[in-house]
Amino acid sequence: ARKMYETMISFPECLEQFFEVCLKIINEELDSLGLSSVEVVVHEKRNADQEGYNKVVIVTNELADRVAGKAGDGIVDYPFMWNDAKVGFVNLGVDGKWNCSNKTPYECCVHIRESAPGPDANGKYLECHIFVPFGGVGNDRRNDRIFINVSPDGRVHEAPQIQ
Repeated sequence: ARKMYETMISFPECLEQFFEVCLKIINEELDSLGLSSVEVVVHEKRNADQEGYNKVVIVTNELADRVAGKAGDGIVDYPFMWNDAKVGFVNLGVDGKWNCSNKTPYECCVHIRESAPGPDANGKYLECHIFVPFGGVGNDRRNDRIFINVSPDGRVHEAPQIQ
């Protein structure tokens, strides 16, 4: 019987590099691996002025039935201060983080939304965005695309991965 496995290709040498430098590193490496038709998807890190600033991203496990968090520890974070309509800027959760370990995404979302039951200064409410990791239920992993997350300063702050 043949044993099947998946290989994750990442590019840690891109960390803290400007996007153009990272792209050059990736293209050189892909050429050496014989991969030429890879889709590059660039995501800019969101900021508090962008649409969707009021959404907390809840990362699930691959079955989408439990919260995993970005680091696999069940911790969910919100990177911005909440501009509460009544009291002004406040930090939500504990320093912008919630422990959702062993919670379902729905339970976690209810827990998070309790942190800010009222609207912000723009009239928006805190919302949840459920993200199932690549390879999980309904979000197939692909070996023909690479995601590069770029910060507003034009640098890559997470190792790009083919997923």
